[in-house]
Amino acid sequence: MHYLVYNSSQIPPAAPADAALLDAHEQEAYARHGAPYLARRMLLRRELARLTGLQVQGIRLQYGENGKPHFPPQPFNMSHSRDCLCLAFHHREIGVDVEYMRPRPFAALAERFMAAPQLAAFMERGCPQQEFYACWCAAEALVKHAGSGIWHAQGRFPFLYDAGRIVPQFPDAPQVELFSPAPGFMGALAFSP
Repeated sequence: MHYLVYNSSQIPPAAPADAALLDAHEQEAYARHGAPYLARRMLLRRELARLTGLQVQGIRLQYGENGKPHFPPQPFNMSHSRDCLCLAFHHREIGVDVEYMRPRPFAALAERFMAAPQLAAFMERGCPQQEFYACWCAAEALVKHAGSGIWHAQGRFPFLYDAGRIVPQFPDAPQVELFSPAPGFMGALAFSP
């Protein structure tokens, strides 16, 4: 398993002609999000090409039931928040999330995705920002690993936060690793060894 972290200033701009390499799903997103989206997708394609020995033009993404993109020769996942992008690769399914840490209604949001034991411990500790983002990123990484959505995390992917570590509480759970992709950001990876 490995991951790459980029600041948006480190992502080379894509040429407008690169848009022709995007599939229909990506074309729609490109129309909404513009040049930064295209640059991120081209960076992903270049890295997939490097890892597989294929040409960039030969990278054709597929999509799971809930829209998770995948490329069978090389499992990957990606996440971005503000100006931080993370690309993660593994020999098996992988999920990654990065989040910019800022004040939010932590208690209200935690109630929507944390399972009861983790929620109780979080509330008892006073809803600390660092723990919230560790848990949020872990939940996102777990559901992305499974190809699901964040609001499915509560019942299907329970975990506990213990001294800076995420401890999944369900059978056949992937390993979850927290990391700091950049100052002011939190990240998590979910992967099966």
